Amino acid sequence: MSAIKSTPSIAVPAKKSRRLQQKSGCKEEETLETTLAPVVTAKTRGTQIPIGLGHTPFPFNEKVSLKAIREQKKLEVKMAPNAKDNSVKVGEEHQADLPDFNPSLECDGQDREEVMWRPSPKTFDDHESYQAAYFLPIWYQFKGQIPFDVALQNLMHHDYDIGKALETVDGKLSTLPQKFKDLAKVQMRKFREIYETRTKQGVRMEIPTRKLQEKAMRNYHIAEVQGFYHRFENRALEGSSCTCPVLAHPEVVPRWACGNCTKHLKPTTTEDQCLICLNYKAVTGTTRPANNPVFTDEELQKILNWKKVEEQAERPVSKEEFEQIQKQSKIDRLLRNELTEEERLIVEPGQLPHKKKNLTGAQMQENGWNLVEQLEECPLGLSVFRQCNCDARDHVIENAMSIEIRKAVKRKSVDEEKQVQNSNAAKKPRRVLKRL
Repeated sequence: MSAIKSTPSIAVPAKKSRRLQQKSGCKEEETLETTLAPVVTAKTRGTQIPIGLGHTPFPFNEKVSLKAIREQKKLEVKMAPNAKDNSVKVGEEHQADLPDFNPSLECDGQDREEVMWRPSPKTFDDHESYQAAYFLPIWYQFKGQIPFDVALQNLMHHDYDIGKALETVDGKLSTLPQKFKDLAKVQMRKFREIYETRTKQGVRMEIPTRKLQEKAMRNYHIAEVQGFYHRFENRALEGSSCTCPVLAHPEVVPRWACGNCTKHLKPTTTEDQCLICLNYKAVTGTTRPANNPVFTDEELQKILNWKKVEEQAERPVSKEEFEQIQKQSKIDRLLRNELTEEERLIVEPGQLPHKKKNLTGAQMQENGWNLVEQLEECPLGLSVFRQCNCDARDHVIENAMSIEIRKAVKRKSVDEEKQVQNSNAAKKPRRVLKRL
């Protein structure tokens, strides 16, 4: 006789008759203690980038096992719900209480549209000077964080005065999405691997944005992942960039290293200035006041750290020396296997330091150098400008202000290696991406 395999039964409490309870007048309540399944609430997907001067990484949560939730639900014991009176009430005391009609709400409030640009009533034919003195310095200095439409609105609000607009444009940072942080080396490698996934026919597959976020950009909001994906994809279509005097990529001094912007926060003897201050002086002929500059949290922290280093050294510290000190401080921290919460989302799971592992000093150092290599920043760069009619530019521009601006801004020389890479990018864009 074959034995029948018995399954563990779930203890169900005895149910009491509702009719007997009502007859005896007993209204005691039954309390059933069970182990409930974890409540899965709606999680943010990061469709909106945080606004402000700080940097908030995306709180990426691990996937919840649906199988475990189903197993937990099998252990639930559902009691019969109490009977409800669903009869329709009739009478004046049961009528709906409707508010009085308010005619002011007929059009759903005031118009929420905002004017971004209105052409100047004055003559506005010198577009080249505005481009060289206003738009391009903002684009390169803030690395695309302040878009052109916001820059145009700021210019319009200051009566199309370039000097006033340059003085106050950094205030827009507090109302714009947070600055995009460059991907780490390990993230860029994973992103390329997923991006280059192809079918058996050799056609590149369309990768869901959620998968890119989960596999390569876990600390980024999904809106940031979407924007980076298009920048990465357009990189292959840009080809060779224009190298004319106006649109050539300038050498940018960061705002935290600008002697004029930081004069109220730390003493400085440097004469280096950012593009905003340089173009302000070229346009107005005077030094930019910079009485209340707006810095991001990262920039402000660098300024304070620089000031602290100079106080400890009791001497001026150059920008290059300070950057080397900051870099070495990060390396020393990683060699001790100390990671921030955001860095734990970036590095590979096998490289994470584990508390239960008793690593030797040599093993910790080897693991630390792997962390240093993975967390090295890998910037993609800004989009370049190509269609600018370079052949006709020298004959069109005859404005002295534009020439002075071009002299004030230092231009980067395009080396032969970059020219070769750009020429190859137009022919074989995918291979060029692998070399980045």
